[in-house]
Amino acid sequence: MPQFEQDIYASAPLKALLADEAVALAPVLARCTGEHGLHLGPGAPAEPPALPLLGHWASLRVQGGRLDGDVTGSGLEPLPFLDDAFGVVMLRHALEVSARPEALLDEAIRVLEPGGTLAITGIHPLGAWSPWLVWQTRTARPHLTWPWWWRQRLAGEDMELSPQRRIGHALPRDHASRVGESPFGGGYVVIARKKRPSTVPLRPRPVAVPSPMPGTLASGARRNAR
Repeated sequence: MPQFEQDIYASAPLKALLADEAVALAPVLARCTGEHGLHLGPGAPAEPPALPLLGHWASLRVQGGRLDGDVTGSGLEPLPFLDDAFGVVMLRHALEVSARPEALLDEAIRVLEPGGTLAITGIHPLGAWSPWLVWQTRTARPHLTWPWWWRQRLAGEDMELSPQRRIGHALPRDHASRVGESPFGGGYVVIARKKRPSTVPLRPRPVAVPSPMPGTLASGARRNAR
């Protein structure tokens, strides 16, 4: 099983990119509600944001075929959580370092509750960050995937998608100031919402209710005669 160089995510350029992602995600995540959130990232990820409307975070580090953090397990198996357990799920560069990224995305959708928010961030394959990553890593490197591929997968799962956004500087810099959104940014953000089950409106059907008819007339009543 390949072991990714997790220190790359602790480098100054990627720390700056993570900070730009956090700024871009803040307005969306601030509206998220629920009892629990799930935060998945590489070996040295940023801390999950403090959300005023969310109860608690569960944080997992994705390291190829392994998971650790609040829960320890295999990255080759389903996530150890119930269906619809989290109001928000964040995959912050987690799909880049997972041994089974598509299966991890499927699991993220499974544990997301209806109406919940899924946030995916990653390094965009198009631009200067991709060759920089090749130069920086000497062993198995993170696998970069086009964001439109994840959007296609999410659309196939009947998720509501927000517009895709490019984030951060176009070039990796050791002392990069925050730049936020940029058309040529090194990272991307994909936001999706899990649709709630549609409610089928029930059409009332008239039902004849027989009125009780006593066998005898009340005292003093007259029967109409024709």
